[in-house]
Amino acid sequence: MKMKFILMCLLSIACVFGINAQKTEKGWARVYVNGKFGIITKSGVEIVKPNYDLIGSPNNKLVPVVNNGEAFSLNENGQRVPSTPDTKGKAIPYIEINKWGLKDNKGAILVDPKYDYIGKFNDGKASVFLNGKAGLISDIGKEIIPPTVYNLIYDFDKGKAIVLQDTLFGLVDDKGVEIISPRYHRIQSIKGNNYLIMQGGFWGVLNSNGHESVAPKYSAIFPCKDGYQTFLDGKIGMLSNDGTLMFDPAYDEVGSKDNNVFIVVLDGRYGLLNKNGKQIIPPTYQYINKFDGGRAFILRDNLWGILDTEGKEIVAPQYNSIEVTKDNCYKVYKDDMQGILSKDGKILVQPIYHDISIF
Repeated sequence: MKMKFILMCLLSIACVFGINAQKTEKGWARVYVNGKFGIITKSGVEIVKPNYDLIGSPNNKLVPVVNNGEAFSLNENGQRVPSTPDTKGKAIPYIEINKWGLKDNKGAILVDPKYDYIGKFNDGKASVFLNGKAGLISDIGKEIIPPTVYNLIYDFDKGKAIVLQDTLFGLVDDKGVEIISPRYHRIQSIKGNNYLIMQGGFWGVLNSNGHESVAPKYSAIFPCKDGYQTFLDGKIGMLSNDGTLMFDPAYDEVGSKDNNVFIVVLDGRYGLLNKNGKQIIPPTYQYINKFDGGRAFILRDNLWGILDTEGKEIVAPQYNSIEVTKDNCYKVYKDDMQGILSKDGKILVQPIYHDISIF
């Protein structure tokens, strides 16, 4: 079942990155293939065939489009409507003879009409488009990134933006400096200002400085409650939320972090890792139950015991069954007899009774 889920996720990734889809509006996705942009529904139906030089981010249920030097907008039905520049702010795009320029809010010209399109300003910067290439200008009209190299510049986040050149992704800062030249097949931001990268079908991690903290080597990296699970050769590992390696793929199953430990499974046996992914107990038990109050039931040789989060056997496996009682003690079953243990595993009542009912 686990492998079926992994294969389905891998097929999903392959489908998405075959067209480099990016969600734009509810039910829409912008797609990019062979240097052109289009729009599909979330079920994969083409609303707009990928024949356009640029399809931007949606604004008020319209997406800006540029094709053959002409800018216009498309509504959510894929119908063409006139493109109107944003008139708010201290820098205002304007159109003259089908070219876009920039004025200040008093009407003074900052940039003569020369671009095919100027996008909406955000934090003093806006995307520009010319001859099939994307760039970036400031709100005083200075070109931060000339529109000569990239097909698309994504939104900036914490001073960095992902860029697309032909079929490869890179990273630039808000001063136009190229942190990572376009060389990856995918870059995706994650927590901690780090990035997932994909190259040649394998995934890795870039740190916030653009250096590979984890070289592309995993068949998949999926987000989970405690960070990111990594997959390779049918085994599972873990990265922390910021992309730091916790442990390489070595287990068949990895549970969610519970009481600051991970329960792992290998070859049908259960073990324990600490919160940093270091092995506390190798996979030797038949089963380790979910921890509760720092205690978990363990099964070995078909007998039950109790384990703490340090890997110490509070109660060695010796009972046929163990139950938690309402007063936070344990009722134990040995053969056909019942007894009581304290929460620390000490015998309060020897298993000498056929029944113990706690009121």
